[in-house]
Amino acid sequence: MNPIPPSEGSFAPTIVDLLRQRAAYRPHDRAFTFLVDGENEELNITYAELDRKARAVGGWLIQEGMAGKRVLLLYPSGLDFIAAFMGCLYGGSIAVPAYPPRKNRSVERIEAIAADADASVALTTRDVLDRFDALKASAPSLEHLVWKVDSELEPAWSDRWDRPDIDGETLAFLQYTSGSTGTPKGVMLSHENLLHNSLRIMQAFEITRSQSGVFWLPSFHDMGLIGGILVPLYGGKFNVLMSPVAFLQKPLRWLQAIAKYRATISGGPNFAYELCVRKTTPEQRAALDLSSWSLAFNGAEPVRAETMAAFAEAFAVSGFRKEAFYPCYGLAESTLMVTGGMKFEQPVVRNFDPLSVETGTVQLRGDDDTAARRLVGSGRELDGQDVLIVDPQSREPLPPGRVGEIWVSGPSVAQGYWNRPEETAETFGAMLALPTADAPGRMGRWRPNPGPYMRTGDLGFFDNGELFVTGRLKDLIIIRGRNHYPQDLEHAVEEASGLVRPGSVAAFAVEIDDRERVVIVAELERGKRDPADLRAAFETIRKRLATEHEVAAEAIVLVRPNSIPKTSSGKIQRHACRRQFLDESLAVIEQHIGWLEASPAAAVDKPTPEAPRLARQRPIGDTAGHRPDRELPAEVVQTVFDHVRRIAKDRAGSLTLDTNIVELGLDSLERMEIVASLEEAFGARFPEQVLPTIETCREVTEAILDHMPMEGHKQAKAARVVAEITPDAYKIEEFPEVRALEQNFAMVRDAGLENPYFSVHEGKTTDRTMIGGRELISWASYNYLGMSGDPAVTAAAKEALDRFGTSVSASRLVSGEKTIHQELEREFADFIGAEDAVTLVGGHATNETVIGHVVGPGDLVLHDAFAHNSLLQGAVLSGARRRPFPHNDYETAEAMLAQLRSQYRRVLVVVEGIYSMDGDYADVPKFIGLAKRHKALLMVDEAHSLGVMGQTGRGIGEHYGVDPADVDIWMATLSKAFGSCGGLIAGSSALIRWLKYTVPGFVYSIGLPPPAAGAALGALQLLKQEPQRVAALQANAKLFLQLAAEAGLNTGNSGGSGVVPVILGNSINSLKLSRALFERGINVQPILYPAVEEQAARLRFFITAKHTPEQIRRTVTALREELATIDPVYAAHLRERNLPVSVA
Repeated sequence: MNPIPPSEGSFAPTIVDLLRQRAAYRPHDRAFTFLVDGENEELNITYAELDRKARAVGGWLIQEGMAGKRVLLLYPSGLDFIAAFMGCLYGGSIAVPAYPPRKNRSVERIEAIAADADASVALTTRDVLDRFDALKASAPSLEHLVWKVDSELEPAWSDRWDRPDIDGETLAFLQYTSGSTGTPKGVMLSHENLLHNSLRIMQAFEITRSQSGVFWLPSFHDMGLIGGILVPLYGGKFNVLMSPVAFLQKPLRWLQAIAKYRATISGGPNFAYELCVRKTTPEQRAALDLSSWSLAFNGAEPVRAETMAAFAEAFAVSGFRKEAFYPCYGLAESTLMVTGGMKFEQPVVRNFDPLSVETGTVQLRGDDDTAARRLVGSGRELDGQDVLIVDPQSREPLPPGRVGEIWVSGPSVAQGYWNRPEETAETFGAMLALPTADAPGRMGRWRPNPGPYMRTGDLGFFDNGELFVTGRLKDLIIIRGRNHYPQDLEHAVEEASGLVRPGSVAAFAVEIDDRERVVIVAELERGKRDPADLRAAFETIRKRLATEHEVAAEAIVLVRPNSIPKTSSGKIQRHACRRQFLDESLAVIEQHIGWLEASPAAAVDKPTPEAPRLARQRPIGDTAGHRPDRELPAEVVQTVFDHVRRIAKDRAGSLTLDTNIVELGLDSLERMEIVASLEEAFGARFPEQVLPTIETCREVTEAILDHMPMEGHKQAKAARVVAEITPDAYKIEEFPEVRALEQNFAMVRDAGLENPYFSVHEGKTTDRTMIGGRELISWASYNYLGMSGDPAVTAAAKEALDRFGTSVSASRLVSGEKTIHQELEREFADFIGAEDAVTLVGGHATNETVIGHVVGPGDLVLHDAFAHNSLLQGAVLSGARRRPFPHNDYETAEAMLAQLRSQYRRVLVVVEGIYSMDGDYADVPKFIGLAKRHKALLMVDEAHSLGVMGQTGRGIGEHYGVDPADVDIWMATLSKAFGSCGGLIAGSSALIRWLKYTVPGFVYSIGLPPPAAGAALGALQLLKQEPQRVAALQANAKLFLQLAAEAGLNTGNSGGSGVVPVILGNSINSLKLSRALFERGINVQPILYPAVEEQAARLRFFITAKHTPEQIRRTVTALREELATIDPVYAAHLRERNLPVSVA
């Protein structure tokens, strides 16, 4: 008989009772959602459904006599894993989660875990079981297991279940620590451990049932299993899960899920935040709403202040708040979490003297000390946990400010290591060496608990109650949140190459560019210096580490015999070897340093195509998984090669169809980048069950043909069946983007305002315009010099119209070339100071087509963070990598070039003469200098500066007095200062000739209409005759800024150009002010969220040469008066400064 679960408010003694409570009292509440594709395709499960599935698995296990025995769980992330894990607990079994086999790469580790745990049963999915059938020959030790697909159990098993005899002390599962393959250690966690740590995490995170979370972390690791599954179950809150593969392929998916489900809690290791900054664009961030995210935990690897600052800055536009960050510390041996910060408070970041941290007595340093070591606090100990800093040698507790080993005691500390009594006693049975009561220096009244404690192997200290983790007592290497034991890596290196001296390898990690990187230092056997052998050694070492440990060795250093530091007993001194590596004092014979230039070893001899070596790696009976008679399209094969080379760079060598991508020495994240880039290129996704089966270039190509629809390719069957196609995929009015636009319209209506856009102008727009029969002062037109509507310009357009007609009716390459085009381009080239120029039909299209033509895959576009949409679109469509630098920050741009330049073929640096949203401008001489130093191309977009800056309007180049030839690509538009329409590129004769014959937006597009060409030419000639128009514009801008400052208005960084923003920081107020000014005869447009951040919402004023001082004064007066009635804060500001409301 199964007892009735106690009420939800009562204590559940086991995880089984906890789920039974949820199923009894909240049966239809959704427990978990799994995003199958990481984005939209949902699988959901309620508490009742989860309980039913767990009872079915538990009933079967009990029937099979598996109570108390170990059950191997081989599942990808998803709801099946949760049901199987809970089923193990329902059956009184001990769950043993492990990563399912991928080809034969994981089989060795699975074999070791199964043997160590003495597992009896393996629960898995049908797909994994089918995959294992091909691997049985290579893993005979696993054949004795009873293999079962839990989803194929008869539902009736759930009715046969009886609660096993379990309590809080019963073991729930074994958490095998990542890293070691030969000697894995299973951490024994009881039901009480899990419940206690879940409760403490709930308290620390201040979790309520109204909150929800999003998790992508692997379910078979402690952070994903306990944090992502058990803590939500304990708190009774709904949780969204996705595969780590989906996250690694496209980190944006994680953030989109947080925004979509309004999640309050989520997080991951430090590298996840770093990845989000590197792999998202400003446009993507602007489209996110992360304002619900109130706790962003950061743990499992060293937490970096720089990463948190970069993430907070990058996603401020998304509503992310820096105080949401929650650094924490924990480890599997203490279930999960040991210490954590205070919710809603910014992380504790302090500077310490680096030498003092090394010597063990820390000294605080000032924030401005650039040489200081910056550490992030990991919070305070959780309730019920006892955390001490202990001298690892004397085992005496240390006071605050002293560095020692972190020891932990409490109900969350695990029971020990499975079947390892000696190691359990050493790690979990540590006792303090306390002074006697009458001993000198005794501790007075307070005496800590003598033990037992769990030794973490980590070093740290307390400062004002905050734990700071400084390093590791063990030589453990942590890469992307995963532990690797150096001895395992060293053994793999020794076995990889006969050139390496046994017992003479050191593996360690160094921090380069804020990221941990694996370094291998190995002594060579005497006399082993042949270049071909050395090259082969680099390759085999790299491949061995990648295939066995999924580690990318970014530095491999081969040194002279007997040169690696060792103890007197012959043990490798890894720390000393690391110091020698960093100070470049190793006795190097040959080395490959991935973050530097290609090493000599890589250039010893060009790699030659290799014969397929997969038979050595594959299980017996596996015929390499492909059809040798299958014809593979050359263009698809080449695309695969291109994408592999782009990520692997020099490691790719000479690719063949049978090149094993895993063996190139790429880590899992880099391989996911290849997958993601191929999916983007082909516009489809690989089914997740296919990913573990593709390793060679041939297999990748075949998977593309099988699962990605391509023109001319007939598929034998559909790649996947979509269960339901929702309306937002085929009804335009249901598109999320369309609905978001409608919501913006609703916001305007709800505020009682009219839509300010698409107002109809009934005549020419200069300094004035006519709307609805009313004449208004116009600040919404970039007719900077008043050329549009000028009689001379109009006459020039009419003359061209009469002579050449309304259209050239063809591409200029074919028959659309007119004399007026040639005259226009000669005049503009002369005006700018370039050798030649070419015009195109639109400014936006000009940037898109030219950038997309100049750079492509394998190149880099480095652009200002405030770059215009046309520049961003050009970069995106080009296929090149795109990296923004902070606005106008040429120093950061230089640093990025220094780091990145060698990784790309071409690098295009893009800046603007005047930035159209803020009215400030780039320091072009600085960018010319950095482009030259790093052999990069420089493009300057002068859409808003040509005709506006410089004494005669020749633009930013004239303003700074630079040599026009120092800029590779000058871009301008004809629609602003020149009263026409079209785009312009100026530069060298070679550039213009190349573009005229090849750039798609020119070759395959109609030529500039003759009236537009005539108007632009007439405007340019008039400007040369009347350069005082430029001076008038500049004087007007200066006056506007002066009066705005006197009125206490925020004009940002506008530098006296034709663009002046008045920043309000509130979209509704911007709308109201725009409308109020309209009623007073002043037309100016608001710029609202999401076009800019909410705190940057503004009115944008375009200043022209035609405006009068009286119009400017009238406008600023109206601004002051109307804003004072709309914004009480601004009104109070005026009163504080004793300023009158009117400036008249």
